[in-house]
Amino acid sequence: MPVAEAQPQATETKKETIKVTVCLSLSGIAEGGMNVYKEFEKQIAEHQADAEIAEKGGCSINQVGCRGYCSRDVLVDVYIPGQERVTYERVKPEMVAKIMKDHIIGGKPVVKGAAKPDYYETLKKQTRVALQYGGNIDPENIDDYLNVGGYEALKKVLKMKPREVIEEVKKSGLRGKGGGGFVTGVKWGKAANQESDRRFIMVNGDEGNPSSYMDRSVMEGVPHQVLEGLLIGAYAIGATEGIIYTRSDYGIAVKRLNMAIESARERGFLGNNILGTDFSLDVYVHEGMEAFIGGESTALMESVQGKRPFPKAQPPHSTEKGLWGHPTILNNAETYATVPAIINNGADWYRSMGPDNAHGCKTWALAGNIKYNGLMEFDMNTTVREIIEDYCGGIQKKKELKVVHIGGVTGGFLPPDKIDVKIDYESLIDVGVIMGQASLSAYDNSACVVDLTRFSIGFNESETCGKCTPCRIGLTLIKRMLDDIAEGRGKIEYLDKMQSLCEEINVTSLCGLGETAVFSVLTGLKYFRSEFERHIVDQACDAAMCTGLYKYFVVEEDCVACGACIKPCPTGAITGGTKKVAAHIDMDLCINCNACYQACNFLAIV
Repeated sequence: MPVAEAQPQATETKKETIKVTVCLSLSGIAEGGMNVYKEFEKQIAEHQADAEIAEKGGCSINQVGCRGYCSRDVLVDVYIPGQERVTYERVKPEMVAKIMKDHIIGGKPVVKGAAKPDYYETLKKQTRVALQYGGNIDPENIDDYLNVGGYEALKKVLKMKPREVIEEVKKSGLRGKGGGGFVTGVKWGKAANQESDRRFIMVNGDEGNPSSYMDRSVMEGVPHQVLEGLLIGAYAIGATEGIIYTRSDYGIAVKRLNMAIESARERGFLGNNILGTDFSLDVYVHEGMEAFIGGESTALMESVQGKRPFPKAQPPHSTEKGLWGHPTILNNAETYATVPAIINNGADWYRSMGPDNAHGCKTWALAGNIKYNGLMEFDMNTTVREIIEDYCGGIQKKKELKVVHIGGVTGGFLPPDKIDVKIDYESLIDVGVIMGQASLSAYDNSACVVDLTRFSIGFNESETCGKCTPCRIGLTLIKRMLDDIAEGRGKIEYLDKMQSLCEEINVTSLCGLGETAVFSVLTGLKYFRSEFERHIVDQACDAAMCTGLYKYFVVEEDCVACGACIKPCPTGAITGGTKKVAAHIDMDLCINCNACYQACNFLAIV
């Protein structure tokens, strides 16, 4: 079946112009990116006739998606022909006029606001595949994607046999990047081997973990890249329908995915007889509910079918009986975004990265007391230490690393002496944590492991679907014991009880949520048991995060009876404080909200 070339829209050959790009990812927009963009539009319009700009062919303004440095938004890039690109960080509208005057017109970058050399070095050191074009192309313009080689991989596979595509993906060693790490080519092969007249292929773009957002960023920044990977997978397994499942609160991603689908259909990459072949497929976006359990594979499929998103016991697996009883492939957005590069560069290229058990690379969400927060993509051979020290700039303010939280609310904790572990799936499991949705938070002594554990268990307890008893009841029991420990009511025997409960929940829960929800407690007790004991025995939180252990009182000789502490107290726990009578705090009524402490300007409350 011959492959017809898609016909790009005719464009006139223009002289290379000055180009300005503004990050309009979710984080960029949240930091005021639209206002920065509009100010550049205004400034360019006002200066377009200036000789310095006119002789360079003019100046254009474009939007781009996420490149990963979310803590530095709004990010602005200035491309002047014949010069190195200059990136500006944390740009505000009031900075635009100076960038325009000094750099775009005057030719001299504005030192204040420009990224430092380590920004470019960190960007170059990464192994960027899914994020390769993030921050470089307009996510709402298919021509931008075509100009960097977009849909060339699709054209290539349409000249191959479906089985050859599966074998190439299998040979690459690509594993699912949603946390489970199942070998993608093997999964595709199982679905292709099923006897069925109907097959589905799905993108899992649902991220309920509060510390992970790589799928959202990929769908926002390079929607066509995700779509191309989906099309390749559909051709390989013989899928008849494609569905991109994402959260309804991912508004920007939903908008850009729908735009990508429409423009791809107009260019012949979607629909009937794609590029003149016998291959036909159409795709639509399904907006799911904003629930953590909605990202679990079987619950997700139940949701698509109009049912309540309850997990189902497996087998049979979705490759055998998925949507409406038909074979269904489900991979996350980052996995699909990686597939075109594998097809274009070959399986051996991807296989050359990472250890033998986990070839390739992975995008991680990075946070904590580090210099560079956001998204970065690493070779699987990278260690946790290298991520923190070499890529993220280390722990800031000359403080020392205390704990690394890996895997988010379904992950666990590592002490400093365990951070030489590689970030592949099995190596992390060997030290008691899981990759999960690939988040890594590095903290100094300002963090409390009890507090972090309490948050993780509390989140999972609130997000459980309630279908199975171990998860529904067990997490509540653990949460109550952690509350007692953090609020001064803990007992030393709670530690062994929590250990036993967690081990039971891990092996008896119906789905992955319950299975992994307990890792924060298990690793917390394994590596930081003394911190739990100090909360119980000494009634002390050294990080001052467990406010339930606080006792507030007023130093009478320092109190000027100004009354400032009375109004913010929500429970009426403070008496006196006016008419020359010192304030008094009734600890039976106090809820440790800290409002009085913040309100006192005379440091009389301690």
